[in-house]
Amino acid sequence: MSSVADNKRALRRWAEEQYRALTADDVRALSERVVANLKRVEEFRQARRVMVCLSFGNEVNTWPLVEEIAGDPARQVCVPRVERDGVMHVHPYPCQLRTLAMGLQQPLLGELELPAQSLDAAIILGLAFERQRGYRLGQGKGYFDRFLAGKTFLTIGLSFEALVVDQLPVEPHDVPLGMIVTDQNIYRPLC
Repeated sequence: MSSVADNKRALRRWAEEQYRALTADDVRALSERVVANLKRVEEFRQARRVMVCLSFGNEVNTWPLVEEIAGDPARQVCVPRVERDGVMHVHPYPCQLRTLAMGLQQPLLGELELPAQSLDAAIILGLAFERQRGYRLGQGKGYFDRFLAGKTFLTIGLSFEALVVDQLPVEPHDVPLGMIVTDQNIYRPLC
């Protein structure tokens, strides 16, 4: 019988194939629809301090969203940074960024940090999401699960509809999200 870890590895391979199949035009068009749906969410519109994951590759493009929130004087956008210790840090944007080997950009060490508890909402990316319970499949490092454990702010996963599945294998440390927004739907999981 397969272990949960084996099932997650297989799903990661499947999700990575789905992302590789997307063209730049697909990503642009689908991302615009995802962000348009996000803007329909009242809780998101009311959030004043929002952390947004910076996208890379064929993920939902969050850069226009980050710039839009940064330009709103009534709101503040923050972006995450993870160091080798595996602890996630929150930084107000704009800030100086560095590009990691895989292409992801994150704030430089030493940039101003804010406490995670000061967030009203966190916009989170992932490889795949579960529509029923709100679980997220990430890269397997556990950064987001550790970051989100015990937090009370609104958590919203952004995804393309094709990467939302009926069920994901979960482990005790996995933390479900409060909402998943795609190019076609807004899911409010049962958890």
